Amino acid sequence: MVRTKKLVSMLLVLSMLLLMAACGGTQKVGTETTTPTATATPEPTQSATATPEPEPDRYPAFDFGGRTIKVGIWWDYFYTSAHKSINDDPGMNNALTAQMRLDNVRRIEQKYNCRIEYVNLGWEGIINSINTSIAAGTPDCDLYLTDLQFGIPAVLNGLAQDLTKVAPANSDLFNEQIIFKPLDALGGTYLFTEQGLPQSGIYMGYNATMIEELGLEQPRELYKKGQWNWEKFAEYAKKGIRDNDGDGVTDVYGYGGVFTDFVNGLVMNNGGSIAGSKTEGLSSKPVMEALEFINRLYNVDKSARPWTWEDWNDNLLAWSDGKVMFWTAQAWLNKQEIDAAAADGGSLPFEFHVVPYPTGPSGDGKAYSPVQGNWYMIPVGVKDADKVFQIFEEFMNWHQGDTDLRDDPTWFESCFLDDEDVELAYMCGSNLKVDLWNSLNGFDFGATIWSPIVVDKTSTPAQAVEAAKPVLQDALNNAFK
Repeated sequence: MVRTKKLVSMLLVLSMLLLMAACGGTQKVGTETTTPTATATPEPTQSATATPEPEPDRYPAFDFGGRTIKVGIWWDYFYTSAHKSINDDPGMNNALTAQMRLDNVRRIEQKYNCRIEYVNLGWEGIINSINTSIAAGTPDCDLYLTDLQFGIPAVLNGLAQDLTKVAPANSDLFNEQIIFKPLDALGGTYLFTEQGLPQSGIYMGYNATMIEELGLEQPRELYKKGQWNWEKFAEYAKKGIRDNDGDGVTDVYGYGGVFTDFVNGLVMNNGGSIAGSKTEGLSSKPVMEALEFINRLYNVDKSARPWTWEDWNDNLLAWSDGKVMFWTAQAWLNKQEIDAAAADGGSLPFEFHVVPYPTGPSGDGKAYSPVQGNWYMIPVGVKDADKVFQIFEEFMNWHQGDTDLRDDPTWFESCFLDDEDVELAYMCGSNLKVDLWNSLNGFDFGATIWSPIVVDKTSTPAQAVEAAKPVLQDALNNAFK
């Protein structure tokens, strides 16, 4: 696959050293994903001692008095102070990087006289913990890993500390950014994530087999020629409509997918934002153009598959059932359906590829995706937050700045069928925009815009926007007050 790394040569050397011990395998490390993904069934392994070149300490040591730093999360994390062997991770299949992580835990414990504990609170549990314990002034955890669905509201409700007032001036977060990447939005730096490959982009998937059967040029080729725009997409979507059994009922639509990604993809690639600043953007030219285009697909061309509120997965998974020619795609969703087909003893019955969202009339031709994924925050009320952050930064720097060790592309590459798709997906994940419309209290895009236009068909885009824009502005005013 693509992106050959120094890790390969290191593993070869390790393999020679451990030949008599019969140790092997590879492991997914530190990837940036929107949904935790199970690792492959592990092979028998033995501990391996990693000996990278030591890196000078960025920070001096101090005594944290044996304090346990707790990190709230919604799945099991490896490795922490609770683990004694790399084999404590049932999914471990890379002894080299596993040992580096575990050795770093021991180093942190000794240097700072502290412990690191990840607490699996579950999805609902972590949301409840954030909304109750922090507000009460006694946060359950020193850090939380948040999905932006609840991370951004936590910030807007004053539950997270501004890291510009907490992190040391020489922190990686504000300098090299090899360890951490900040979310520079919301009036400060409140959220940060582990640095890594740009794997959280959104794009369009398409049924390449169907495209070929229709005698159409592959959308990837159109994109490379600068011809992948809304008009071309609309043309293709109309041609994708099929009545397979001749009963007068459409069986296959040109497009179908979840509206959240579709709206973001169209708006951002038309140079707009709905709630990207303190002023509502619904009534802006780029957003109005996107809403008019959505109205065209659903109500004029009727090339978009009807939306259903009753079953989200009916919209999300229509593509893998062969019911649509284009859909809203993400890496984890590709992988989920590829693996599901393999579990049934086969593969998807068609070839698929990905392409960036088409460029709208107000777009600049670049491919954009919304900021998403999992982001850490330090809650208000945590004592010695500066020391907590410093220790956590060193904890996450288990790779000692070696980005080839940090960035293992194995899992991400397995989400696609060829290298060209992988590279396009990386590109889409490299140009990120912040738009808060799906995270604001008091504003429901689905109820105020999507349903009146697409589902109930009771409003034109202009009418829906006229009714919804004061609601959005009130939500923004409350968020930024």
